[in-house]
Amino acid sequence: MGSPSSGGSTTAPAVSYAVTGDGATPVPVWEPPRSVDGRLTGGNAESVLLALRVVVQLDRLGPPGPDGTARPEATQDGLAGTLGVTQGAVSKVLARLLAVNIVAQERRHVRGRDRRVRVYHLSPEGAGLAREIEQRFGLASPPWPPGS
Repeated sequence: MGSPSSGGSTTAPAVSYAVTGDGATPVPVWEPPRSVDGRLTGGNAESVLLALRVVVQLDRLGPPGPDGTARPEATQDGLAGTLGVTQGAVSKVLARLLAVNIVAQERRHVRGRDRRVRVYHLSPEGAGLAREIEQRFGLASPPWPPGS
């Protein structure tokens, strides 16, 4: 929390109380921090979960089209909109995934945009991780072959 002398202020995650099964004991229920528009904004567990969701989403988007253009959903803004999180949260997660070679980025033409923008896709390591996530959590695999 910010101190009165520093003039700064931060807010703690929202905590509400729920009643346990015995009907008598209130227990704190932590709500992850959200931005004004209701999107998740932070926290370690949320970052890990978001990283998994980004990997699966990029896997489902598949490779760019035959004409070399990428889908708008493969941009930071597109991923944020699809996953219901802020672009800042997606940016931080993508930076971490790029650093460990799970995701790759390049500048491509995107349908509906005048200039090339950064788009993201899975590296071969990322495609393997996506398959592992999909198998572990019982998610349907996309229709294209691994690593395409």
